[in-house]
Amino acid sequence: MEQEHSITPNEILSPPYVSFSTFKTLIDWLRAEGVPLRLDRSFWRSKFSGSTGTQLIAALRFLGLVQGESPTQDLHTLVDSIPEDRKFILGEILKHSYVNIAFKDLDRATPSMLKGWFRIYPIDGHTLRKAMSFFVNASKDAEIPMSNSIQKMARTRISKTNRPSTRIRQATVGQIVRSTQDSDFKSIPKQDITQLNSMQGNLMSLNLESGGTVTVELSLDLFTLSTKDREFIMKLVDLTQNYES
Repeated sequence: MEQEHSITPNEILSPPYVSFSTFKTLIDWLRAEGVPLRLDRSFWRSKFSGSTGTQLIAALRFLGLVQGESPTQDLHTLVDSIPEDRKFILGEILKHSYVNIAFKDLDRATPSMLKGWFRIYPIDGHTLRKAMSFFVNASKDAEIPMSNSIQKMARTRISKTNRPSTRIRQATVGQIVRSTQDSDFKSIPKQDITQLNSMQGNLMSLNLESGGTVTVELSLDLFTLSTKDREFIMKLVDLTQNYES
């Protein structure tokens, strides 16, 4: 007689669909900052945009790493683990959370089979593709065996290696910084410096209310920008950080 499948809480929650690289950035940040008593907006808003932060908390909740806004012991274990143990711990978290995935069959499964396993979750379209991408990238990171066809489903980003980075010095209000391009002096407000520093690396992704994703990437030297360009960049940063999906 076929055993009836019981529905668990994670089968009705949406699985993570934030990028896995952003998730790893969060874990690394918690490792550096320390895990707070609550992962509320006042804690993470300086690091992530509203939409990205909300997606990250939803991901942590699905993975059993927070209850409400309170971190669980599993989150502490993952954050505090040494690199040699982190892959195994992440793998166990994935296996415990994605209860509908046949992990023993992943090494021979097809993309269609993986999509079928995800049908139990209340997502579709672009969100479904991003959720499967998170799962595949996380499973890769945990060194969970997967077929080549499933591994190719991961949405990857170009590595930042050898990219010119945004060089920003901490500045106080009214500090004068000489531009290497113009002969005049330019004053960069502290809040502008803070905004650029708070962006994850030089890349920020926003999910639009009507669907779709907008990705903004900065690859520049702040000290060589003209006044017009600098004002444009600051307005762009404000728009991306203040947008709420």
